[in-house]
This record gives sequence, structure tokens and C-alpha cells, in this order.
Amino acid sequence: MSRIDVLREQEVAAYFQSLGINQGPGDIQYRLIVLVLASNEGGVTQFSDIRTYTDRIADRGSVASKLKTVFLLDGLAERVQRGGYVVTDKGLAAARFIQESGKFYKRSTKIAAIIERMP
Repeated sequence: MSRIDVLREQEVAAYFQSLGINQGPGDIQYRLIVLVLASNEGGVTQFSDIRTYTDRIADRGSVASKLKTVFLLDGLAERVQRGGYVVTDKGLAAARFIQESGKFYKRSTKIAAIIERMP
């Protein structure tokens, strides 16, 4: 499983929230859950693996609720055992979108810094 930078993901989520986007790229729980699931593509991701990243920003109940109400209902993940989830193709597409939104944030902040330095 690859390492996910929680602080950077929080920055990206805050940026999108400042644009008025609170779901998907603006939701830190969503960002972290989808990235953790996608980083374990083809394998079973345990709830404890997800909590490793989300414990710093959310309580256990809200993460479990997000998994049940968003990820399972929207078909982004499938529950395969108690506390075990497998990412679906739809979930992988969502992960690619989240990764691209992170790249967009990086580009836009870089451009904003350049513009700020212009006379």
C-alpha cells in the first residue's frame, strides 16, 4: 500500500471547499477513503487500514457511515467480509478523479504563486 499524505489531502480538500465544492474533492474523508481503497487494488482493504489515515481527521463512526452511505451504495466499493472492502472499477475511476484534482490543486497554487510574484 502506498503512503498517502494526509496533510496534503487536507490542503487540497480545503482548497476545493473554498471554491464551494464540499462533496468529492472537497470532502477529506471521501478523498482519504477512496485513495486507501485504490492503493490496495485487487486486494481486500481492512477498515483498520482506512482508519490509519482517517483517525486524525474524523471519528470512527463518521468514516463507517461514509463507507456505508456513499461507497457501498454508489458502488465504489464492495464489502467482502466483516471490515473488509474491495474497490470496484467505479471506485478506481473515482480515485483517478481525486488524484487529478490533487494535481489541479498543485498546478493552480503554483500558477497563483507565479502571478503573485509578478510586478
